[in-house]
This record gives sequence, C-alpha cells and structure tokens, in this order.
Amino acid sequence: MDKLCSIIIRTKNEEQWISKCLEAVFGQSYKNIEVIIVDNCSTDTTIKRAEEFPVKILNIKKFVPGRAINLGINSSNGEYICCLSAHCIPTNNLWLENLLRPLSDKSIAGTYGRQEPTPNSSDIDKRDLLLVFGLDSYIQYKDSFFHNANSAFRKEVWEKYPFCDNATNIEDRIWGEEVIKNGYKIAYIAESSVFHWHGIHHELNPERAKNIVKILDKIPRLNSYNNEKFNILRKNHCCYCVIPIKSVDINLKNIKLIRTTINCLKKSKLIKKIVISTDYEKDFSIVEDPKIEIIKRPHNLSDRESSLEDVLKYTLEKIESTGEFCDSISVAEIIYPFRDIEVVDEMIKIIFDESIDTVFASWKESRATWFGENDELRMLGGSSWTIPSQKRFGQTITSLIGYFTVTKPKNVRNKTVFEGNIKAHLLKNRNNTIVCRNNIEYNDLCNQLNQKLI
Repeated sequence: MDKLCSIIIRTKNEEQWISKCLEAVFGQSYKNIEVIIVDNCSTDTTIKRAEEFPVKILNIKKFVPGRAINLGINSSNGEYICCLSAHCIPTNNLWLENLLRPLSDKSIAGTYGRQEPTPNSSDIDKRDLLLVFGLDSYIQYKDSFFHNANSAFRKEVWEKYPFCDNATNIEDRIWGEEVIKNGYKIAYIAESSVFHWHGIHHELNPERAKNIVKILDKIPRLNSYNNEKFNILRKNHCCYCVIPIKSVDINLKNIKLIRTTINCLKKSKLIKKIVISTDYEKDFSIVEDPKIEIIKRPHNLSDRESSLEDVLKYTLEKIESTGEFCDSISVAEIIYPFRDIEVVDEMIKIIFDESIDTVFASWKESRATWFGENDELRMLGGSSWTIPSQKRFGQTITSLIGYFTVTKPKNVRNKTVFEGNIKAHLLKNRNNTIVCRNNIEYNDLCNQLNQKLI
C-alpha cells in the first residue's frame, strides 16, 4: 500500500482557485492522502469552499510562510509531506505519484515540480515560468533551488531540517540550502506539473525582490559579495574625496581641523585622491602636502544661495577637464575631526557592492525631535519616549552629510546627489559625530575626552 502523504495547502482569499485545486488533488492516482488547509484569515469564501472536501482546516493569524508549513506538518500523520499553493492546479492525475516517486531514494531530501503559466498569467510571469521550469527532470547536487508551491519531501527529513519560522520569503530556498549543505540531493520532476497563474516573481514586485535579496545575502554560499573573484571589480575603483572649505574658514583657528581631516582621509585604502575645493585666493601653504590637489572655485559658490551640489559639480568639471576621471566622488567637511576612517571605507564599499546612487553618514536619533519654530513646533518620527510604544513607527534619522557622503559622478553632473536610490549609513559611535567649528572647540573636546591632538 502507498505510504500516507499529507498535503499542506496554505490559503488566504483563494476562492478563485481553491475548489479547482482540491478537485485535482482528490482526483489523483495516488489515493492515500490527507489534506491540511492552513488559512491566514481569509475573508472571502475560501473556507466554505474548502469545507466541501474532506480536509482538515487550521488557522494562522500572523502569516510567515515557513511557520505556516511547520504548523500544518505538526498536525499531519503522513510519512510523505507535499506542499502545494492554493492557486496551483495539478495538470494531470499522475502529478502526486510522479512527485513522490524519487523520495524512495534516501539520498534525495525533496522534490519539486514544473510550474506552467495559465492563459491569464501576465507576460512577465509567463516568461519567468517557462524559462525557469524546463521539460527535463534532473538531480541537483549543488544547486539549492527549491520551490514550495509544488514540492514534496519525507517527514523524517523535515524533522531534522524544519522550515525557518522567521523568514518572510524564500523559506523553501533556505531549506534547500540546508539539506544540500548536509549532503542531500534535490530532484526536479518536470512530469509533476501544476498551473501557477502569478509566477515565481510576482510580476517583479520591487519590495518583494528587496526582501528576498536581503535573505539571500545571509546565505554564505550564495553571497558572492565577499567572493575573491569580485575583487577584479573593486580593485580598480577610483574614489576622489572633496573637502569643501570657504575662505573664511581658512585661518589659524582652523588649521588643526583642516589637517586632522586630511590626515584621516589619507589613511583610507580606497580614496585615490583628496581635493580641496575653496574660494581662497591666497597661498595655501597651511596644507603642506603636495599630494593634495587644490581647486579654486568662484566666490559665488560660497554664498548662501549655492548648494553642496553646485560646489561638487564645479569641482568635478575641473577635475575631468584635466583628463582625470573617478568612479565615485565623496565629500568630507572639516567640522568632523573625530571621523572614523573605517566607516569611510565601509561607505565607499557600499557604492561598488550595492545598487546605490548615494550613501551618506547618519545617526539614529532616539530622543524627541521637533521641527518648526515658536508655537508651531511639531514632533517628528516616533522615537520619543513620550509616544506609546504601540504607536511608534519608523525611525528618526539625522543626516551627517559632511561627515562623509559618497555618490556617483553622473549624480554630481546632474545635481541629483540626493535623488534616486539613497542609503543612510548609521554610525555606531556617537563620539564620532561630534561637530567642532573651530580649533577652540576642538581643543576643549580633546581635553574632555583625553584624546591626543593631531
């Protein structure tokens, strides 16, 4: 007699598909089954339709994909477990038989079947399904791809490697990685096919993709960012750092601040050139470093109507006019004398390792933050202790643009430094964010912190 197979079907408002799904399941050639519905608070007729079939129904209020599967399996009796999405419809009555057959081989941890688009699937989903799920069955020895919309495994394997209770997406890929890492194989069974209307990438939903990538990045074997083969992309990365200084700031009161900033930046392993952009017209001997390039800018780029983007654009144009080019351009102001050079290099790495237009240093503010003036002050964010914890949301971020900001040359040319894909790099050490606007403040702070002056 066939071994009992427990089929776990997760649902939420699946009235369009659940009846078709269950009809196909109970019409299989493999008869020794039990069906367990794990429902996430459906508000349509999903449950009423499911109750027309001999199924067990469980409820889960806070849906996490792996947790829902684990809940269903904990209530199951089968030696075999099958996971099927409620909107996946087996295409023939041999679907389950074909899906379970390879599991007699103890070296195979799990199987997953083909997914075919429906006539009303979007073109994007049709393309993805047809390209990912081919017509040939095969065994995976290294590849950990696994898909729970149409899958099966032995319960004894699940007992060793249950699904992640916390992952918001790709719990199946995490599980696949775990079993492959422990010497098991995974079988793709093309003959075990289902219709799947929305595809595997949910019509390229950006937020879903972002969450999935975050999870994939935590899987060491799949995370290629630290792989040495990518050093070829990093080693030639050229980052220039601009120190914008107004002529009024170049005096004996600020010599130490200027030298401290330069000495810090020179320790960076990733900054190829330091450029001082200033409207100062006299001799710049206070720098005393022939390796520092000085670019004189017009006085009007130091007035109140000019922005940092204006200064950067002018400076970059001057640099490129000499035939020099950089891959990223950064900014560091002299008012942050306790800048951490490791943070600087971390931020530069973000630019060439991530799909980011601009990254700027920042501080997560946990105190009450207000905006406005006089009697029109309003509290920002939800980090203050005056707000009940259940009503707090998000976080209040204080930007530290002058501490360090890295962007791409095209953003500087177009003056879109703070547009596009922006990332705030949170600093961990509050002392690094201290601002000194002249040498007196600098000396006072150094004395208080018992630090050696540069």
